[in-house]
Amino acid sequence: MAEHLMTKEEFERLLKTWGDLMRDEMRGKISSGTHGSGFLKKQMKVQVRENKKESSHWIGFKFPRYGVFVHYGVGRGWVRSGGAVVRGSKVKKGSELWHQLKKRGYSRQDLSSYVVPGKGGKSREPVDWFDSVLKAHIEELADVATDYYGDNALEQLSEMLDRMTIGKEKK
Repeated sequence: MAEHLMTKEEFERLLKTWGDLMRDEMRGKISSGTHGSGFLKKQMKVQVRENKKESSHWIGFKFPRYGVFVHYGVGRGWVRSGGAVVRGSKVKKGSELWHQLKKRGYSRQDLSSYVVPGKGGKSREPVDWFDSVLKAHIEELADVATDYYGDNALEQLSEMLDRMTIGKEKK
């Protein structure tokens, strides 16, 4: 077992403190970026757990699923098409349009990204309330993890960030 610069309890307390600070900043971004009821903000929870099998720790953020839709700017008649948020809907499997497009040679993958345009309206922007906060403060987490795990922490940090964020980087 490697020698640590702090106790496990101190490390877990620092992780929880970092997570709480991130949650508070995320709550602020949600409040300023949306005009909802505040339910998402109230339901956010931070979890710090230890994986005894691998002798490592992790931080998780729990929130209602629609927080991901807020992040992407989709829902209630708004869909992503080509990386942009547009008014419309996806083609429903088994619908008349789905069968017509299938006869024309569209693959299942093509149909999953096909957008039926809707009526205009105000444009809608995604609210980056989650990933930007984590990425802005990841070095603080790296410092805490390095104090406890040493250089091994830096190797695992990018994997941990990829698991924590909503938007995944394409490699």
